[in-house]
Amino acid sequence: MQKLRFLPSIITALTALTLTSCSTITAEQYEATALTSYTWQVNYANNLTSQPQPRIETFANTSVLNRNGLKPAGAVVGPDDRGLWWPTLPPRPSVDEVEQRKRPQEEVGKPELVKNVKYKLTYGVGNSHYYTAY
Repeated sequence: MQKLRFLPSIITALTALTLTSCSTITAEQYEATALTSYTWQVNYANNLTSQPQPRIETFANTSVLNRNGLKPAGAVVGPDDRGLWWPTLPPRPSVDEVEQRKRPQEEVGKPELVKNVKYKLTYGVGNSHYYTAY
Protein backbone atom coordinates (compact mmCIF):
# COMPACT_ATOMS: atom_id res chain seq x y z
CA MET A 1 0.00 0.00 0.00
CA GLN A 2 1.28 3.48 -0.86
CA LYS A 3 2.02 6.10 1.74
CA LEU A 4 -0.84 8.49 2.42
CA ARG A 5 0.98 11.77 1.96
CA PHE A 6 -2.21 13.87 2.03
CA LEU A 7 -3.34 12.19 5.25
CA PRO A 8 -1.35 14.53 7.59
CA SER A 9 -3.54 17.48 6.51
CA ILE A 10 -6.66 15.49 7.27
CA ILE A 11 -5.29 14.23 10.59
CA THR A 12 -4.48 17.83 11.58
CA ALA A 13 -8.12 18.78 10.97
CA LEU A 14 -9.28 15.74 12.94
CA THR A 15 -6.96 16.65 15.82
CA ALA A 16 -8.34 20.20 15.84
CA LEU A 17 -11.87 18.79 16.04
CA THR A 18 -10.87 16.53 18.91
CA LEU A 19 -9.15 19.35 20.82
CA THR A 20 -12.08 21.72 20.45
CA SER A 21 -14.54 19.11 21.65
CA CYS A 22 -12.44 18.37 24.79
CA SER A 23 -12.64 14.61 24.41
CA THR A 24 -10.39 11.91 23.05
CA ILE A 25 -11.49 9.87 20.05
CA THR A 26 -9.86 6.63 18.95
CA ALA A 27 -10.70 5.93 15.32
CA GLU A 28 -10.85 2.21 14.61
CA GLN A 29 -11.66 2.50 10.90
CA TYR A 30 -11.11 5.37 8.50
CA GLU A 31 -11.29 6.35 4.87
CA ALA A 32 -9.34 9.36 3.62
CA THR A 33 -10.44 10.80 0.30
CA ALA A 34 -9.34 13.72 -1.84
CA LEU A 35 -11.34 14.85 -4.86
CA THR A 36 -8.90 16.38 -7.34
CA SER A 37 -10.27 18.40 -10.22
CA TYR A 38 -9.42 20.69 -13.12
CA THR A 39 -11.92 23.33 -14.26
CA TRP A 40 -11.73 25.92 -17.03
CA GLN A 41 -13.00 29.34 -15.91
CA VAL A 42 -13.38 32.69 -17.65
CA ASN A 43 -13.90 36.12 -16.03
CA TYR A 44 -16.44 38.53 -17.53
CA ALA A 45 -16.83 42.19 -16.50
CA ASN A 46 -17.61 45.65 -17.85
CA ASN A 47 -14.02 46.55 -16.98
CA LEU A 48 -11.76 43.63 -16.07
CA THR A 49 -9.01 45.85 -14.63
CA SER A 50 -11.20 47.89 -12.25
CA GLN A 51 -14.22 45.74 -11.45
CA PRO A 52 -13.46 44.00 -8.10
CA GLN A 53 -15.89 41.09 -8.53
CA PRO A 54 -16.01 39.88 -12.12
CA ARG A 55 -18.62 37.35 -13.16
CA ILE A 56 -17.03 33.90 -13.40
CA GLU A 57 -18.27 31.30 -15.86
CA THR A 58 -17.13 27.69 -15.56
CA PHE A 59 -16.67 25.48 -18.57
CA ALA A 60 -15.38 21.90 -18.82
CA ASN A 61 -14.39 20.04 -15.65
CA THR A 62 -12.69 16.72 -14.92
CA SER A 63 -12.10 15.05 -11.56
CA VAL A 64 -10.99 11.84 -9.86
CA LEU A 65 -11.60 10.62 -6.31
CA ASN A 66 -8.42 9.57 -4.50
CA ARG A 67 -9.19 6.98 -1.80
CA ASN A 68 -6.61 6.07 0.88
CA GLY A 69 -3.70 7.00 -1.41
CA LEU A 70 -4.40 4.35 -4.05
CA LYS A 71 -4.38 5.21 -7.76
CA PRO A 72 -8.00 5.84 -8.82
CA ALA A 73 -9.47 4.76 -12.13
CA GLY A 74 -9.13 7.55 -14.67
CA ALA A 75 -6.08 9.13 -13.03
CA VAL A 76 -3.32 10.00 -15.48
CA VAL A 77 -0.94 12.23 -13.51
CA GLY A 78 0.59 11.43 -10.16
CA PRO A 79 1.18 10.87 -7.52
CA ASP A 80 2.32 14.46 -6.95
CA ASP A 81 4.36 15.68 -3.96
CA ARG A 82 1.26 15.36 -1.72
CA GLY A 83 0.47 11.83 -2.92
CA LEU A 84 -2.49 12.97 -5.03
CA TRP A 85 -3.52 11.62 -8.42
CA TRP A 86 -5.00 13.93 -11.08
CA PRO A 87 -7.44 13.44 -13.98
CA THR A 88 -6.90 14.23 -17.65
CA LEU A 89 -7.17 17.89 -18.56
CA PRO A 90 -10.65 18.95 -19.70
CA PRO A 91 -10.94 20.46 -23.19
CA ARG A 92 -10.15 24.18 -23.30
CA PRO A 93 -13.23 26.27 -24.17
CA SER A 94 -13.28 27.52 -27.74
CA VAL A 95 -13.45 31.21 -28.63
CA ASP A 96 -17.04 30.68 -29.78
CA GLU A 97 -18.04 29.07 -26.46
CA VAL A 98 -16.49 31.94 -24.50
CA GLU A 99 -18.12 34.60 -26.70
CA GLN A 100 -21.56 32.95 -26.44
CA ARG A 101 -21.62 33.62 -22.68
CA LYS A 102 -20.58 37.26 -23.03
CA ARG A 103 -23.20 39.88 -22.11
CA PRO A 104 -23.47 43.24 -23.87
CA GLN A 105 -20.77 45.74 -22.84
CA GLU A 106 -18.66 43.04 -21.13
CA GLU A 107 -14.99 42.31 -21.60
CA VAL A 108 -13.83 38.70 -21.65
CA GLY A 109 -10.80 37.41 -19.73
CA LYS A 110 -8.54 34.59 -20.84
CA PRO A 111 -9.58 31.03 -19.99
CA GLU A 112 -7.83 29.88 -16.80
CA LEU A 113 -7.33 26.28 -15.72
CA VAL A 114 -8.16 26.01 -11.99
CA LYS A 115 -6.79 23.12 -9.94
CA ASN A 116 -8.76 22.15 -6.82
CA VAL A 117 -8.64 19.55 -4.03
CA LYS A 118 -11.41 18.73 -1.54
CA TYR A 119 -10.36 16.51 1.36
CA LYS A 120 -12.65 14.32 3.44
CA LEU A 121 -11.98 11.91 6.29
CA THR A 122 -14.61 9.46 7.48
CA TYR A 123 -13.78 7.53 10.61
CA GLY A 124 -15.51 5.04 12.83
CA VAL A 125 -15.62 4.89 16.61
CA GLY A 126 -16.98 1.69 18.05
CA ASN A 127 -19.38 -0.34 15.94
CA SER A 128 -22.00 2.25 15.04
CA HIS A 129 -20.68 5.82 15.11
CA TYR A 130 -19.23 7.30 11.92
CA TYR A 131 -18.04 10.88 11.60
CA THR A 132 -16.91 12.96 8.66
CA ALA A 133 -14.34 15.77 8.78
CA TYR A 134 -13.72 18.11 5.83
